Amino acid sequence: MTKPQAPRVKNIVAPRAISTNRRHRAATLICALLGVATHAAAAAATAAPRASTTEASRDAVTEFARLLFVAHDPAQAFQRYFSPHLIQHDAEIGDGNHGDDDFLAKRRKAHPEQFLAAEKYATVVDNILADGELVAIKSHVYTHPKDRGRVFVDIWRVAGGQFVEHWDVIQTVPETVRNEATMWCGKASTYTEAQQTGDTVEHPTCGPAGPQSHRSAALAIVTRYMSMGEDPRRSAEAVRMFVADDFVQHSPHIPQGKQALIEYFVTHAQERAAAGRSSELARVLADGDFVLTHRRVTSKQDRRGVAYADLLRVRDGKIVEHWDVVQPIPPFSVAGHSMVIGPLEPDRTASSP
Repeated sequence: MTKPQAPRVKNIVAPRAISTNRRHRAATLICALLGVATHAAAAAATAAPRASTTEASRDAVTEFARLLFVAHDPAQAFQRYFSPHLIQHDAEIGDGNHGDDDFLAKRRKAHPEQFLAAEKYATVVDNILADGELVAIKSHVYTHPKDRGRVFVDIWRVAGGQFVEHWDVIQTVPETVRNEATMWCGKASTYTEAQQTGDTVEHPTCGPAGPQSHRSAALAIVTRYMSMGEDPRRSAEAVRMFVADDFVQHSPHIPQGKQALIEYFVTHAQERAAAGRSSELARVLADGDFVLTHRRVTSKQDRRGVAYADLLRVRDGKIVEHWDVVQPIPPFSVAGHSMVIGPLEPDRTASSP
């Protein structure tokens, strides 16, 4: 006798299960949307205070520059904007708001033929930059009519409307260069020309920083370029990838143009690798189209190292211009602080020159 077949039952999800499933998917979607909204809100909340801090810092450094370079009143500039507790990383200057005055007076007394009174220096401001609590001025300075000039990058950390920490990189304009472009933006190559240039605080010679909406993209491009360029095997590739065809080079040590930069890196790749060259990034300041990096470069033979300030301009996703200021780190520090990053660098002492 044949056993009766059990009736076939369709695989049906109960209405309650369907409802629960839909509610779960809806809840997941809502959470995802809320997560995106929360992330966007958090980003906006972070961006707003940063923008506010940046503009307050920009106001401080601009007014400082106006007092120093337009009104020619260094005493007032230092008194108003230098904190009594200023941490000084310049090797020759002490901490506090009297360090600069003391240094300038002693230097002039020791070398009157090379240094006029500070209010008689001829200074041209190339850039004024601000990013959060960090500000920077790139300038070139003539201390007397026969001075070849010095190029400065000064970086300050701002708190409460005053400068509380200072770093700088200073390079004398070399007599022999490999590049026809100046270390600035082509204006005021003598003391007399600098005196006649006009108000470069209001109109920096390298132009305004550019729209703040460009900042993130410029920072990302320069960060990737420098990270790749630190590997001697990839530095030429980094140039091909990130540098514009009409690139302008202002470094006096490197010939002009994109192809010359590629050839420079290819030529020096083995030398850099053999020397064990290493770069330690201390700080980055990004403002509109400009990105300024401050770093210390060491090698097996030079543990103390060299301070570098690299300024790059970015447009349409490519690096279009580069300036650098380079200074060997000296064996002394009046204030006893590192010149670039961390504790006092190796082979240095907390002492006067």
